[in-house]
Amino acid sequence: MKQIKELNMRHDDEQFMKKAIELGMQVKGLTGDNPNVGCVIVMENHIIGEGNTRPPGGPHAEISAFLDAELHNQPVEGAILYSTVEPCSFFGRTPPCTSAIIQKQIKQVVIGIRDPHPSVSGEGVRLLKATGIDVVEDVCQEEVRGYLAEWLKSYEV
Repeated sequence: MKQIKELNMRHDDEQFMKKAIELGMQVKGLTGDNPNVGCVIVMENHIIGEGNTRPPGGPHAEISAFLDAELHNQPVEGAILYSTVEPCSFFGRTPPCTSAIIQKQIKQVVIGIRDPHPSVSGEGVRLLKATGIDVVEDVCQEEVRGYLAEWLKSYEV
């Protein structure tokens, strides 16, 4: 079995991001003005939590994945979190996902794209890195942009 430090391999990142994309696509049209984000949490090369964004006011994908891991009695400390979009870093209808990620002591966060929302746009990445969490960006970026094209249009200049 692979050790968690070996999960930095690009193939594994793509494999788990594609699962996150699949989860995000499952809720297309069901998330209001939020992007339909997918997320998986991985420990020792196994998915221990899956989630996607719920309707407005409900949990974002990262929180849904934490809840799924908890439901199955899977500790997440030291795990890798894959999210199709950069985790939010501000308090809107829900608390910031970055705070939960930091509190849960996730080791690494892998994202498909940065969130273009002006209140996030790199701030989530900055906060995670500032606490020592490794962040890998742009994994399966084109696929993520493709399935989120409609949502991304609202941020084009």
